[in-house]
Amino acid sequence: MKSRFISKLKDENNSIIQHLRTKADIIALILIAVTITLSAIPLLTSGDKVSVNDDFYYYAGMREAVRKAVLEYHSFPTRNFWVGGGYPALGEPGDPALNPMTFITIIFGTITGMKIITFLSLLIGGISTYLLARQILGYTRWGALFSGLIFGLCVFVPFRVYDGNINDIYAAFIPLCLLLIGLSCRGQKAALLILSFVFYIMISDGKINAFMIFLYLGILCLLDIIPSFNIFGTKKLERVNIHPLKVLLLALTITFFVGMLRILPAWEIIGTQGGLGTNFLWYKTKIYGPEYISAFTFLKLWKYLICYGNTLHVLNIGLFPVLIAFSTFFIFPRKAFPWFVCIFLFVWLALAFNAPLDLFRLLWNHLPVFNVINKPSKYFSAQIVFSIAIVSGQFFWVLAKIRRRWLANVLAAALIFISVLFLFPRSYATHKITYTYDIPAKYLVRENEFYNIKGKDISRARVEPLNSIIYTNIIRGVGTIDWMAAVKADENALPKYFVDAEGKLIPNFKYRGEAYFTDSANSAKAAFRPNSIVVQVNLLKPDTLIINQNYHRDWHTDHGMIFEKDGLIALRLNEPGNYKVTMRYISRSFFAGLAVSILSLIMLITVCWSYRTGRLTKWSQNAPAPLRHVSRFILWLID
Repeated sequence: MKSRFISKLKDENNSIIQHLRTKADIIALILIAVTITLSAIPLLTSGDKVSVNDDFYYYAGMREAVRKAVLEYHSFPTRNFWVGGGYPALGEPGDPALNPMTFITIIFGTITGMKIITFLSLLIGGISTYLLARQILGYTRWGALFSGLIFGLCVFVPFRVYDGNINDIYAAFIPLCLLLIGLSCRGQKAALLILSFVFYIMISDGKINAFMIFLYLGILCLLDIIPSFNIFGTKKLERVNIHPLKVLLLALTITFFVGMLRILPAWEIIGTQGGLGTNFLWYKTKIYGPEYISAFTFLKLWKYLICYGNTLHVLNIGLFPVLIAFSTFFIFPRKAFPWFVCIFLFVWLALAFNAPLDLFRLLWNHLPVFNVINKPSKYFSAQIVFSIAIVSGQFFWVLAKIRRRWLANVLAAALIFISVLFLFPRSYATHKITYTYDIPAKYLVRENEFYNIKGKDISRARVEPLNSIIYTNIIRGVGTIDWMAAVKADENALPKYFVDAEGKLIPNFKYRGEAYFTDSANSAKAAFRPNSIVVQVNLLKPDTLIINQNYHRDWHTDHGMIFEKDGLIALRLNEPGNYKVTMRYISRSFFAGLAVSILSLIMLITVCWSYRTGRLTKWSQNAPAPLRHVSRFILWLID
């Protein structure tokens, strides 16, 4: 009786302790969320203000085009007639049409939506860092809180957004990806599917940044194979474990096949510029050297990390986290070593030609994706910052060994307070200087008819005049031929006006209209939509109809036959009369990719169903040889 009572008391006590632990973790997560929210107040209260940055106008323009296509034209845009004289939009690496987060900009508006996406990414970064450190890496609560706050408040994401590159927010997804890999290794199969979904979001418009994050994840998973390391806490020491690497490769494979509807259109347009093996981005340098490649010196990198001189920079993390991180290397060398390998490798890459041996140049000369990077200081910084943030949390294991609990808590709280007190103002200040400009209302008034403009003696990467910017022009219903595409296609359409540096409209005397016949006796009036063009023609005698949009092989018509004339869409019409001609753009690469995506999704659902119902296990034991071997291979991958 007494032993039963004691046992019951112990069970209740354990339940209370577990409840308190869960409650304490929830409080820690709330603290991280509140702190990040407070630092982002300037972002959240900036209303419709915009950032005066050429990259910002580019990304805002792409999102506005998608929003306008969906809400105004009730179409999913596979083509964008507002830019470049007609551009296969889904081929542009930065196009967000197939990114699930685009729903946010469609619902809340382009500018507000972009700010919400930024804020959510900051929350994801801080909260998932805490969960990764606590649930996967086994940190103390104070250590996980420290890492979560440091990464959640670091300046990388706010500063990249300040520079106009909202697509760089995916650096905040690093801890989420590692968390999902760890959970998948612990038998939570849903984490693998979520990881694949996160990867798809990242590649849909994350461009080079996404691939450099995949590189970072790959290095960590490869290091976990080494028997001495146990990054994800899923193996016994001195044993080889490839489970994390299997999870990563399987998630990337799922992403590749299910995401083919996004990949094939991009592959097609990159192919027109020579393919992945070439420098397919027009604004990237083809020459390697200090004049063309932006790299750190070691001294600058160190100063940026510790915020020497109070200069805002993507590397800003503060002296305390850096010193704490480096101290863990000597206190817990086995635990800290994999993270320091990553720090070493990405610092080496970021130094480029300033390193004693230029590793980046070797990769730049021989590998796709690396060959279009001209700012190693940009693409290899987030990995350094995150590694420092996560490894510094290990230091709190030392404090956990202090016998006096109150003293350990006071020291931990003091370290967190000092580090947050240093980072918080910098994060706040970066948000404050980002969205500061109200676009005058006259640049947001819609024009009565569609036409194209082109800059005259002004850079493509421009922030003024505002009547030459793709974002404001798309709102106005005006096309911009010389836009800042990542992958530049042919631009054969003629502008109605040239725009000079002062914003003056200069008529183009070669312009004949958006739709016209070679014989002026015939007339035509065009109505443009994202995936179609409808032309009302008045044809007195057979003639050739010219549409002032770039020709592409994927155009189809219900009258005559489309061909190319001087790079424009041309159509031979022989039937006199007053009637409509409808031309539709049907992207072969998109629909081929869509077919692969649907088939891949069906196969994925089939595998999940057969695994959940136990059929996959049965097939691996009792089935014809081909099915048996395939089932065994799938089970090996996911178990």
